[in-house]
Amino acid sequence: MSRTTKSHRFQTVLALDCHFMPMVEMSRRKALKALATGRAHALDLRTWSKLGLQEVASQPLHAVVFAKVKAVSEAKLGFGRGTASILRRDGHRCQYVGCTRRATTVDHVIPRCQGGPSVWGNLVACCRECNARKGGRTPEQAGMELKAGIRSRRALLMDRFLAMAKAGGTL
Repeated sequence: MSRTTKSHRFQTVLALDCHFMPMVEMSRRKALKALATGRAHALDLRTWSKLGLQEVASQPLHAVVFAKVKAVSEAKLGFGRGTASILRRDGHRCQYVGCTRRATTVDHVIPRCQGGPSVWGNLVACCRECNARKGGRTPEQAGMELKAGIRSRRALLMDRFLAMAKAGGTL
């Protein structure tokens, strides 16, 4: 296995719709499959031009554009492995004020027993102790407070895309 292949092995690629709106992060392998089948084209963030398959093989791949796809609504935006994505989004830190423990679980801000959905905006990373203390109550009912507001999946993807664009695709 060549050195280039090893460095790209676990790289994630940002998938963009026809309007360059970030849709989801995907594995390099899935992105290459989409390129090979013609469903997408690679984007060079330095020049904002299309890259060929030969060029993609020799350099890191940061973004692919699906020209025939339009971004879905925020509610339908997938977030991969739910628990892992939420923990990664929140930096594996409990999101309740006063707690400094490592987060190992995901908590519904509005509990499912009270009609809270299992969507990105209603889930936060938290430690087992805070999750048990809060139980089936909202943070207000349990006398707890969140450290910060919950960022939407699209906002996080857009931040990553803008950072890549600003750096000229060198992230």
